[in-house]
Amino acid sequence: MAKWLSTKEVPEFYGDVNSPFTIQQVKQKYGPRIDGQVPIHPYIVERNGEPIGFMQHYRLAEGVQVDYGYPLALSMQGIDQFIGNPVLFNQGIGTLMVKAFLGYLMALPIDTVVLDPEVSNPRAIRCYEKCGFMKVKKINGEKNWLMEFSTSQ
Repeated sequence: MAKWLSTKEVPEFYGDVNSPFTIQQVKQKYGPRIDGQVPIHPYIVERNGEPIGFMQHYRLAEGVQVDYGYPLALSMQGIDQFIGNPVLFNQGIGTLMVKAFLGYLMALPIDTVVLDPEVSNPRAIRCYEKCGFMKVKKINGEKNWLMEFSTSQ
């Protein structure tokens, strides 16, 4: 994770390009998630037995859900993900990753999955649209797209 979060390409849209992660920072941030102390569920994505990326899901906070315009009666999950090695970009691997993750999430009692790619990240937006996500509206001062996937699809 520290290596991935210290490349030029990954922090461009996931993290902070001006602040690469050290191993200690990765342990501090993701350790509590792994230990179950924080209700965010992290996963390392493997391809042919080799780690290639990261995914996580979490219950959307009620305040965020209301801000996005969704009723609290909906069970919603947010997801985040990235491919760690830029050599693997633009090969359809992200689409396979997200589709497989959605298949896993469909077994949970949830209604909607959301994510919020930066408007300036057309590669991610195309990936998510291929996976069945729909653009809902721009958020965060029009910097991100709120995109949703209904589990009833």
